[in-house]
Amino acid sequence: MGATQPGGDDAATAQTAAAAAAQPVPSLFINLVDTVSGQIVYRVSHAHGTSSSTDSSIPVVISENWIVYAFSNHRTRRTELGVLTLHEGMIDKHGISMFSSPQQQTSFSSMSSPKPVVLTKTFGFARPVSALGVTNTRGGISAKSLLVATGVGGQIVRVDRRLLDPRRPAGTPKLTEKKEGLMQYSPLIPISPMHTPSYSNNIERVSSIISTAANLESQTLVLAYGGPDIFFTRFAPSKGFDSLPENFNKLLLLLVMIALFVGLMKAKSMAGGKAVKFSWS
Repeated sequence: MGATQPGGDDAATAQTAAAAAAQPVPSLFINLVDTVSGQIVYRVSHAHGTSSSTDSSIPVVISENWIVYAFSNHRTRRTELGVLTLHEGMIDKHGISMFSSPQQQTSFSSMSSPKPVVLTKTFGFARPVSALGVTNTRGGISAKSLLVATGVGGQIVRVDRRLLDPRRPAGTPKLTEKKEGLMQYSPLIPISPMHTPSYSNNIERVSSIISTAANLESQTLVLAYGGPDIFFTRFAPSKGFDSLPENFNKLLLLLVMIALFVGLMKAKSMAGGKAVKFSWS
């Protein structure tokens, strides 16, 4: 009884599967390095992570104690945003009150100080990312937002920082978490047309996004460049809380101020006359 030889299609399928299995699985490693001591503060890996850009670069932005980077997941075929936040350590729930506060050191040394506590989480993004930026304001009072340049459609999308918080609970937030502004974790970051500073403009191949403060605290100036297009805009990350809208009724405000001034003068005159009558009585 002779052995059966596989057909041409089966042999080609077997060869394709063997070639796919022989290909190395892309991996992405993110290292946080203390440039003073040279120590690796934290390291995170993504087994199927790869760059989504043609130059094999990973968009990264650093602001305050948080780091955001974008990469393409080879397995899920989607773009993901990784978030790292650095904290000094844990504080007891009764450690901060009117009568007590945690001990703080006035000096810091990379050689002797303990490593920070790092919290990390990943979120899905519906579009490829070519550049990342962050909003900056004059006094840092306005809420910070992440600026994302998408490769498809050439848009500049604003993402609220609260959506990228690694401390977002998996279940329903507790009362204390709601007071901190934490929302329930969602694996996908929504893209809203209301949070698109570029509006309907198509900005090609953006590689850098920079932001600087304006004279008003609520305003920030954003410049996106790198390809054939340059985009510049001004917007308010936390709305215009320190400026009056264009349709504000200034005439009504003036009339109210005049009425208050006349009423104040009248009350002052009446109070003076009453004091004179009381003195002569």
